[in-house]
Amino acid sequence: MDQQTNPITFNGRGGEFFGIWIVNILLSIVTLGIYSAWAKVRTKRYFYGNTHIDGDGFEYHARPIQILKGRLVALAILLIWGVSNAFFPVASMALLLVFYAALPWLLWSNARFDAAMTSYRNVHFSFVAPLKQAYVTLLGRGVGAFLIVMIYISIAMAAASASVVLAIILGLGSLVVISVVYAWFTVGLHRFFCNGYLYGDWRFTADLKVGFFIRTYLKAMSMGILFAVVVTLVSLFILLGGADFAQLQNGDFSSFHNLNPAIAMVLGYAAIIVLMITLTAYTTTCVRNYIFSQLQANHDQQTSSEYRFTSTLSVAGYVWLVISNFLLQVVTLGLARPWVMVRTSRYLANHTTVIGDMSVLIAADKSSNVKSAVSDEVAQAFDLGIGIN
Repeated sequence: MDQQTNPITFNGRGGEFFGIWIVNILLSIVTLGIYSAWAKVRTKRYFYGNTHIDGDGFEYHARPIQILKGRLVALAILLIWGVSNAFFPVASMALLLVFYAALPWLLWSNARFDAAMTSYRNVHFSFVAPLKQAYVTLLGRGVGAFLIVMIYISIAMAAASASVVLAIILGLGSLVVISVVYAWFTVGLHRFFCNGYLYGDWRFTADLKVGFFIRTYLKAMSMGILFAVVVTLVSLFILLGGADFAQLQNGDFSSFHNLNPAIAMVLGYAAIIVLMITLTAYTTTCVRNYIFSQLQANHDQQTSSEYRFTSTLSVAGYVWLVISNFLLQVVTLGLARPWVMVRTSRYLANHTTVIGDMSVLIAADKSSNVKSAVSDEVAQAFDLGIGIN
């Protein structure tokens, strides 16, 4: 097995992309959003073209008119949803059910379109997982996970009425159950997408274990609980630091006027924000690093060849990226957005590697009949998009 490593590189520059970004913004405003389709294609082509493996970049092949048609449909759907939600609540609930029923199809279609529009060395990617599998994996597991959690909560509420101690135990147990069920759902989701992609006639595969996801989410939950306890104790210390406990024992609460609850409140909110960012960074880096460690590209005929992948994101590095990107945009009132996008792409690329001899990679391009961007734009409108990132 060839152990040659090929780091992924991103050569884009913030200043260079700023010129593209600001023109995109201005033309989209002038054209009342119509140019946004061309803006998306220009942005995708810039980032794809500046992402290289073994000296060769990626290409994005979607046409602006495809994107525009999809956006018009997505806009119509959002308008219908907004009007029904404001004036026809019953119809709104019906549309919500239709949306959830269509969710697997949207994600499946989004993956197919994005893959078909991407190529490397003139060979296109594709997503070939069947739609039936999308419904079994996404909707089936989603409904199953919801039912499991609801059944547990119902049992816990009925049993907890008999004892306070039992209520506490079952309450803590609910966090474990939710973590396990979420891990089970998530691993199914990632298996579906990781094993559905092709590069020409090379298939991507990943043998993902649910045990890893359970351990990751349980660790994150444990860290969150421990952090919350520490923050609560510190907040109480700050809140009660100025109180005269001798007076409190005698029923005199006048010393509470010396307290400053605003400080404790501000510190508490700041701690919650830091906690959420840190836990998100922990689960994101762990899951991404694990998925890439299990990901392979294999060829049915070239049995002696395979390509593997590594991801080396760190929790500290990812937290700093998120926080610094946020501060950059706040300080510059959003004008630093191009640099944020470039920094993020460069960070992900710099921590991703392809293992294998790329000089001997031979792939046969396969034609694709995926031409519509409607489902892709609808998925983007609702901030949907899951795949190998």
